[in-house]
Amino acid sequence: MLAIVFGGGNALGAYCAGAADTLAAEAVEPGWVAGSSIGAITAALWAGNPPEKRMPAMREFWRRAAQQEFVPSWLPDALRRPLHFTAALQARIAGRPHLFHLRLAELLAGSGSPGLYERAPMRRTLDELIDFDLLNRGTPRLSLMTVDVATGEEVPFDTARDRIGIDHLMASSAFIPDFPAVEVDGRLLADGGLAANVPADLVLSEPPAEPLACITVDLFPLVAPRPRRLADALERQTDLSFACQTVRTLASMRRLWEARGPGPGGSVYRINYRHREAEVAAKSYDFAQSSLDTRWAEGQRDMQAALRLWRESPPSGPGLQLHAAGEAT
Repeated sequence: MLAIVFGGGNALGAYCAGAADTLAAEAVEPGWVAGSSIGAITAALWAGNPPEKRMPAMREFWRRAAQQEFVPSWLPDALRRPLHFTAALQARIAGRPHLFHLRLAELLAGSGSPGLYERAPMRRTLDELIDFDLLNRGTPRLSLMTVDVATGEEVPFDTARDRIGIDHLMASSAFIPDFPAVEVDGRLLADGGLAANVPADLVLSEPPAEPLACITVDLFPLVAPRPRRLADALERQTDLSFACQTVRTLASMRRLWEARGPGPGGSVYRINYRHREAEVAAKSYDFAQSSLDTRWAEGQRDMQAALRLWRESPPSGPGLQLHAAGEAT
């Protein structure tokens, strides 16, 4: 079986969409999709649409998210940084019309759930683009991660045992304090990325009945050049905060598979977004069209590399093997 686990990263999620585009183009049908935050939304857009509508829905989501700007194609990456910083700043101040906007009245009044942004536009967008009845039929199976704000517990949801609705997606992508946490079944839940930004354990912790291939799609690089500026150090802090989670998760899962002994083998094929020259510390809020296009194209390319590696080196037991696809690290 093939499983795909998409990571979180807000505007960086166009890389996930590009990876999904390659799956669709090569007619690859994963049996299981999972994710946190924008990764959960990507997985839901995939599971909540029939094959012929998956990428149209994905493209429509990112069309609504995009901020149009004019950036000359000949401009070097290093000179694009100020433009991308401006785009991120504009999204921070003005929001994105179809995703979120500042909650000025609530902030001034000190009322309502704590959060900088109102996400009613996101709720409407997801409700339009996802068929939740289809999503809950379980083909493919969908899992997503959330975190209980009060207890710190990881709270996963899975169509194999739960009915997933729009509140679950809003909770999985509620990165506090930017976005208000969401109450689901009496629990106040927030972004799954706070605990597991690439929740590969949702897939890997369950003993497989057959050899399992799992492609993880990470939006933050583990390895990068040394920071040269304060802004570089800030960006690197974010990268490491999330990327190191994934390393620890996969190492833990590998030990778990070793402890199980004989049984169907598994392989993880890791890809991650690593385009750095034009990115800024606030890259997760950079919705500039040129940034989204770059991330999408890199997601396409890296998923192609992951699929090649999967076909060349399919899972073989026992135990869990870890592979870096393409230039992923």
